[in-house]
Amino acid sequence: MLQIGPLELDQAQFQAASCKGRALVIAGPGAGKSRTLLARALYLLDSGVPPENIFLLTFTVKTARELKERIKSLKAPEIKVDTFHGLAFDLCRLQGKSPRLLNQKEQESLFKEILRRRGKPLRGARKLLETLLAGQRDDEGLLSAYEKALEEEGLWDFRRLLKEAGKENPLQEKKIHLLVDEFQDLNSELLSFLRSFKRACFYFVGDPAQAIYGFRGARPELVKDFIEAEGDFSIFFLPRSYRVPGRILSLAATLLESPFEIPPLEAVKEGGEVEVSSFRDPEKEARGIASQIEDLLGGLQMESSRRGLAPSQIAVAARLRRLLGPVREALKERGIPVEEPAPFPEEVAEKVQRALLEAKDLLSFKNALGKEILNLPEVSFLLETSLDLSDFSVRWNLFKLQQTINLRKTGVALLTIHETKGLEFKAVFLTGAEKRLLPLEIFEDTDPQEEKRLAYVALTRAEEIFRASFCQKRSLFGQKLPGKISPLFINFPRKESLRTKPRPRQKRLF
Repeated sequence: MLQIGPLELDQAQFQAASCKGRALVIAGPGAGKSRTLLARALYLLDSGVPPENIFLLTFTVKTARELKERIKSLKAPEIKVDTFHGLAFDLCRLQGKSPRLLNQKEQESLFKEILRRRGKPLRGARKLLETLLAGQRDDEGLLSAYEKALEEEGLWDFRRLLKEAGKENPLQEKKIHLLVDEFQDLNSELLSFLRSFKRACFYFVGDPAQAIYGFRGARPELVKDFIEAEGDFSIFFLPRSYRVPGRILSLAATLLESPFEIPPLEAVKEGGEVEVSSFRDPEKEARGIASQIEDLLGGLQMESSRRGLAPSQIAVAARLRRLLGPVREALKERGIPVEEPAPFPEEVAEKVQRALLEAKDLLSFKNALGKEILNLPEVSFLLETSLDLSDFSVRWNLFKLQQTINLRKTGVALLTIHETKGLEFKAVFLTGAEKRLLPLEIFEDTDPQEEKRLAYVALTRAEEIFRASFCQKRSLFGQKLPGKISPLFINFPRKESLRTKPRPRQKRLF
């Protein structure tokens, strides 16, 4: 192993972290993405780059906080770690602009007013606005009307924040290093923002095979076009997965979908279990999944457990949240604790909002919140990165607008596939692995390539066990499904059906 600072790296990670000039690093599941990104920051610092010239950008406050904590633990000089929109806000402030960011309800209300004036139906306004912002054709000029309304009212959304920050970017001529996390999730607005840093040395790290946010306008082809237009990017591939075992990786290779040429990952760990099962209907499927989970936990006889897994080491994933309902009930019937992603506690958000309205400055704001809220990681991080009360207010609104997955790890996680991204579990159960559900074909506006990447993400969340299941009889949204296995899993090891255990007599397992 090689080293940069206290970080140990394999040969490929070291080469990628210590390269000269601009680079794009493709890091698959378990290949050391964050380690390589942090090693790059340490390498630049060791090479004499001033800390204030290094910016590490990511998508969520949660990830920014985690990366900043890791840099602190490495005893490195403090560099700028922020979200893209947090940095955009800083740049707007330097330009003398004072953004007032819309919340989701205000944004939807503004767009509904535009629809109302034009005699358009208001139902589905939120979805329509999201598709327009993601790049759908706008033949009726609804998006331009919405943007004009923002300007007239002196209001800002994410899109305007990035656009205004890039117009007269105070850092456009400065030689800085921009380290970009999860490059596959960049959309055209974010890439336009990055282009405004004209002399920046870009360093992109991510995995185009895990690009699953097309509904936000994010497509890995956009990044490919970006680096080809720039013309001086080196491309690195981290070839070894330290987390996902061999059998799971070999099947994941059949689901690789990327505009970049990506060879299959090599597994450091051998083994792994993969199995696809069929059930008669959703209720039997749910009971079958619950029975298998009970076995992994130990069932009624804890000493007979083959695995001895904790509930928090297991996840049940689905393409659509609606599919998780029967599983939730089946697990609860057996006394198995479950957990679903929770937003930031509403009572905390309300207290922060009240304090913001009443406080005169950051000091009085902190006094109004009290230690319990101040010690929350997200609040603490936002206060650290805020210059004044107005700064915190905007960053707080940005944080609330982000759909961050917050798991307390108290039970079996019930998640959509989108929500599993970035997480890992010893065992993953995928419910609804059937034709027309994955790839999702019951709706018209889905991308077959992205659906394949969703299956890849679900599979590679598993560190030891991946079990998928489908139903021979299922109806959804008034449509009768064909009851056949998803074509994406047709060559996976198959178990035709599983008998479900009778319900346990005891009331609770934990």
